[in-house]
Amino acid sequence: MRKVMLAVIAGASILAAPAAAAPETGDAPAQAPSPTRIVYADEGVSRMNDMPLGVHRIPDSNVVVSGHQKGGGIGLLFGVVGMAIQSSANASGGTARVQNVEDNLRFDATAKATELTGAILADGTFGQRFTQQAADNILNVSPYIVITFQGENEVRPYIVLKTKLYTAADQSPKAEKYFCCEGKALPLSGPGGLAENGGAELKALLTAELDTAIRVMLQDRAQPYTRDKATRITVKGNLPFVGKPFKMKGYDLGKYNDYSLIDFSSGLLVFGGVNIAEPGSLEVLPPK
Repeated sequence: MRKVMLAVIAGASILAAPAAAAPETGDAPAQAPSPTRIVYADEGVSRMNDMPLGVHRIPDSNVVVSGHQKGGGIGLLFGVVGMAIQSSANASGGTARVQNVEDNLRFDATAKATELTGAILADGTFGQRFTQQAADNILNVSPYIVITFQGENEVRPYIVLKTKLYTAADQSPKAEKYFCCEGKALPLSGPGGLAENGGAELKALLTAELDTAIRVMLQDRAQPYTRDKATRITVKGNLPFVGKPFKMKGYDLGKYNDYSLIDFSSGLLVFGGVNIAEPGSLEVLPPK
């Protein structure tokens, strides 16, 4: 029996009535969260927020080429005008790298993501948490591809999912990105290159990356990974858009299968978001 509570009302002490006993069957179960509709949209890549200077975008596609840029520091010395000139020169360099194989690099990530998501939701892993039908909550997802050069011909293709979760309580949500790259850098063109045979190997790789990225995205949206200052680590290695190993601090979100999950704070970073990194691509540096 619960203790009688003492309440003070208008300066006078009175005895409160005993609280009602909980039903023998226990408390009512918590209401399940409303389902979220997954919507893939071909909204394209924002040059202001999603890409660094000097990338080349394959016309009429969601594929961008990066990692080839040079002399960015020189452009910065001349302010906005200098940066624009340097960016134009770098973009031209990216065009030259892929101009003979551009058609083989096209990949309809939006259509493929819609197809893969249908299969993932059908297997019941996420229960009724997500749907592709009408729902009050909407997770808007814009997929795109970043082909990052690491050398003259070797590249690392990344799938990127730029997401925004719209709810009744939040109609101006912050974007969260998910980046996925599987495997080591591979030749882009020439015999055995990713662009050979109409880009068949590239498309197979991007499809596998897309499946992984979708599963991590859904898991993070269903039950967010912990982002705690105590989990921040410094890593060095291969990152989207960057042609050389880069050092960065981020949140260690743990693992998905064999892949490391590192969340770099978004801000102005074009690779800010959850990076799904294959084993060996990122070296964890000891704390200073």
